[in-house]
Formats: sequence, structure tokens, C-alpha cells
Amino acid sequence: MLFGRFSAYKAGISKADKKLDIRVNGEDVKRRSILVAKTAISIVNENSFNLILGSPEERRQFIDWCLFHVEQGYAESWLKFRHALKQRNQLLKTRRDLNLLDYWNDALVGPSEILKEQRQICCQRLAVLIREDMADLIGDMNIVIDYQPGWDTAINLLESLQNSRNRDIRSGFTNTGIHRDNLQILANGQPAAEVLSRGQLKRLSLAMVVSSLQLVSELSNKPIILLVDDFSAEMDQKAQKKVYETLLKLKLQLFVTNIEAGAFTALQGKDFKMFHVEHGKISVRKSNQ
Repeated sequence: MLFGRFSAYKAGISKADKKLDIRVNGEDVKRRSILVAKTAISIVNENSFNLILGSPEERRQFIDWCLFHVEQGYAESWLKFRHALKQRNQLLKTRRDLNLLDYWNDALVGPSEILKEQRQICCQRLAVLIREDMADLIGDMNIVIDYQPGWDTAINLLESLQNSRNRDIRSGFTNTGIHRDNLQILANGQPAAEVLSRGQLKRLSLAMVVSSLQLVSELSNKPIILLVDDFSAEMDQKAQKKVYETLLKLKLQLFVTNIEAGAFTALQGKDFKMFHVEHGKISVRKSNQ
């Protein structure tokens, strides 16, 4: 069971077996998205490398997280899209009532076009933030983030779905659409996943996450929380200093885990608390220890 007290609300989550209970201000909440929408929370850990090294799905989730917090109607459009895609895939899988494909094509196109436009704009904004505001963090890497829709944009999505009809029936699922979107990330004109070192990958991953937080901060009034796990791994002292300086410019609550003792010099003069964890026990440490 987890419990948290925020500036404007209290929330708790409990899980037993497969049953998940959520309460906000003492009231039961049925939809997880209601809690998630209240505070923008992000984490940087070893999985953050997957923003660059992982599958297109993980990059789509990254963009969706940003838009969920800054575009009021994004969640509704996403749910409509997911429902239409599920129904279309069900038809393709069972191969029954295939005459209904045209109906679900139309149902899929509307929300997909909205999501495509919002994702494209979000990627453009993030690219500008990374290039201009994260320059000190990413160093001499020339980073390009290119949004790639999940169909040939020489034709519209409806035409693409119609052209893919026979292929979709054979495979049993929808082969074209925004669920196939991807972000192409280039460093100095080459695929970032292929040319960057582990340290550079971590700095770029951090830059992407921090840029997403900055975007949420600029476009919404939501409180922001960032958790950074194993901070010093893969980064030298100079890179660590740049990261801290960048993070401290944002209005957020920051939690950092680190195996190194003592506070980093960039935190000197700042309001922070330190804790020591050993054998499952947490104790408060003085900031100068």
C-alpha cells in the first residue's frame, strides 16, 4: 500500500493479488487515469535508455505521456482510437462480418488524425527544447527528432487502410495507423542508438525526459515530480553537474538515488534532505555528511 500527501490532495493505492484500489481525498476512484492526471510524475532509470534503444512503442508512450498532461482532449481521442482499433482487429482476427471494416475504418480515422497532428506538434516542441535549452547537457551532439507516422503519408490514412485491407485480413490485425508511429532520433546525422556511448545515451535520455517536463511545466499548471535512480552511473562529474544545474532550473520536486556518499556540489545552498537506506531501513542524514 502506498500513500501520498500532495499540496492539493491526498491519494492512496493498495494492491492485493490482482485487485487494485485507488482513493483520492478519501473517495474511491475507478479509473487510474484520474489519479495520473493530477500530477505529472516521471522517472529516469536504466529503462530510460529504451527511449533511444527500445521499440517504437516506448517512444510513442513517451510522447503520449507529454500530451496526456498538456492536451485536455488527448485522452478522449486516444480512447476512441483504441476502441476503434480493437474492434477492427477483432473483425480481422475472426474474419466475420468483414463488411463492417469500412465502418471501423471511418471510426479509426477521425481520432487518429487528431492524435497524429498533436504528436507531430509535440515532437517539434520537444526538438526545439532539446536543441536550445539542453545544449549544455547534450554537449556537441547535433540531435534531430523526426516524427514518423505509421503509414505512407503520400496518401491519407483512410486510403492506406483500404489499400491494406487484404494484407490485414491475412495477418489478422491492422498493419497501418498511428499505432505504428515512431520517433527517429539522430545524433550528428546518424541513428543515435548506433553511434552514442552509454554516457551520451544517458545524457540524451535525461535531456528528452527533462524537456518533456519543461513542456508540461510551460503548458499546464500541474505539479511535477521527477525520480532519478542511480544518478552517477554512466556519467562523469562534469556531466552530473550539468544535469543538476538543468534540473534545478525547473519547478519540480526531485528525488535522486545515488551510491555516492554526500551531496553533489551543485546542491550546495539549496533546500534538500538526505536519507540513508541500509537493510531496508531509512534514516535521515545531515546534508553535510
